[in-house]
Amino acid sequence: MYILVLSKASATINLIGNHNTQMITFVNVFTVNAGKQEDAFERIQQIYTEVVQSQPGFLDAQLLKSDDGSKVVAIAHWQSAAQIDILRQQPRFKELHDEKFHEAIAHVEPHVYSSVVKVVAT
Repeated sequence: MYILVLSKASATINLIGNHNTQMITFVNVFTVNAGKQEDAFERIQQIYTEVVQSQPGFLDAQLLKSDDGSKVVAIAHWQSAAQIDILRQQPRFKELHDEKFHEAIAHVEPHVYSSVVKVVAT
């Protein structure tokens, strides 16, 4: 992964790091049913704290709620996409994708991205 450092004072750009660092970014966009954003957020948070957090290859995640109440987004960093496939086979992961999950969430749109550049303020 590269880290892109932008310097406000000198308008310079520095790339730090190695593009060969193995990491992927998994972005999961959940469209929630009307009035169910908080329920969806709580269930997704439960999945991350009870199951995902302890999985080999998991690095970190951020869970976001849209201001309009229609979406929850999970942005997670993993060592590889194969480890996400292994996660999906875990019994507790499957258990938490139950009726309560589906009552709150209308549509799930998962995507895997290769992490290349991170921009940070200086």
